[in-house]
Amino acid sequence: MKKTPLTYLATIVAVIISLSLLNSAFAQPTQASYTVNLNSFTLQLTYPAQVLPGGSVSVSVQANPKSEGVYLQSLTATIYYADSTGLHSIATETLVSTPAYAYGSYVTSAFSKSFTVNVPQDAPRTSLVVVFSESVQSTYYFAYPCVVDVFLAECTYPYGGYPYSSYSIMSDDAIAPLSYVQATTPEYVALQSTYQALQQQLNGTQAQLSQSQAQLAQSQTQNQQLQSTVSQQGDKINQLNQQLAIANAMSQTYRWTTLALGIVAVILLVFTVYLWRTRRELGKPAESAASTQPQ
Repeated sequence: MKKTPLTYLATIVAVIISLSLLNSAFAQPTQASYTVNLNSFTLQLTYPAQVLPGGSVSVSVQANPKSEGVYLQSLTATIYYADSTGLHSIATETLVSTPAYAYGSYVTSAFSKSFTVNVPQDAPRTSLVVVFSESVQSTYYFAYPCVVDVFLAECTYPYGGYPYSSYSIMSDDAIAPLSYVQATTPEYVALQSTYQALQQQLNGTQAQLSQSQAQLAQSQTQNQQLQSTVSQQGDKINQLNQQLAIANAMSQTYRWTTLALGIVAVILLVFTVYLWRTRRELGKPAESAASTQPQ
């Protein structure tokens, strides 16, 4: 059965609806959020729910310390995406970085940071993930017991020692999801290929239809010209028929006239012969009488 342009159009509409349904099956809100719990800080993330391959993801981070006396030395975020071969690192962002034991520079209160990550063009359909790593310095004191000197009314430390403070650095990691990479799937690619093939067939059919319409218009023009020619030839034929009828009438008239003239000629001929014979017969006795006279 030969497909018409309407059939191709219906098929293309069906393919477009399928593509829309396939995309809507993965539909997510515009923005998403996630809470990351580290040992010393709580991170509240805000990021776009979806991103296309080759696009960018802007991540906002609101960090809040869990307790007092926390000295944040460093905070980094490493972004990955996963495929069938494993994890692939996209970027590493440093949110906080201070030199070791730089007390005045340590972060001890809530803060906000943001960063942007570019998604590779060839990223598959998957979710981005981010690993946060914090390094926190804590301070604690060791005090030698003092010996009370009754006479001096003061506390003295043995061995000439004094209280001193000691520092330790604690590090930990936490993982969190990020934007969903809405790359094409094999089903989407197949449907898109089918759509393109049908579109090409439709374009070819429309071109053929346009060519057929042009040929039809040309045929109609030629038909009108032929009808005009036939009409003109018909008028000529009618004129010739009229002339033939007149000629036939004149020929008939000439035929009857010729016949009448022939009859008249025959009559005249007979009459002439008759007169000639009559005269001849009348002349014979005179000749006979003359011949009988004596010489």
